[in-house]
Amino acid sequence: MQFHASEDDKEGRLVQVDRRKFAPDLEHGLIDESDSRILRCLQANARTTLADVGREVGLAASSVHERLRRLQRDGVISGWTLALDPRAVGRPVTAFVGVEADVTGGSLAGRLRQRPEIDECHDIAGDLSFFLKVRSRDTEALLELVDWIRELPGVRQTRTTVVLKTEFERQVWLGPGS
Repeated sequence: MQFHASEDDKEGRLVQVDRRKFAPDLEHGLIDESDSRILRCLQANARTTLADVGREVGLAASSVHERLRRLQRDGVISGWTLALDPRAVGRPVTAFVGVEADVTGGSLAGRLRQRPEIDECHDIAGDLSFFLKVRSRDTEALLELVDWIRELPGVRQTRTTVVLKTEFERQVWLGPGS
């Protein structure tokens, strides 16, 4: 358990306060309002300097840095990535592929992970076993990928839906805030 030991209780005594971000009593789950403001600021522009983020949210740059380190350590920030335009990197065709399979998640998901065209793989409940988001260079490459998936041991059938136009796409988004 991690503590921040510099807060006073009602009688003025120094007390230890639980600062774990996964504490269940936080109003918004894993993060507090200051964390939310920092994350919203960086989601709007990830290249914003810590000093600018601090000015925006009313904290010193060092406090922003420490909060970001804690959020990353605690798993709230799972990574720092670069968003690419799929068309610019030669994968303009997006499709969703439903997979009905006789096998459980681990073995099939491991095989699916081998293909860079598969952006996401979700083990789901219902008629299908997996739901995949894939990107390919063209429909021929998509067909080749789907044929490869169908040949995997345990796969009974696939259902493919090709995206005509993406209206919007984003990672987990905290929104503009209040």
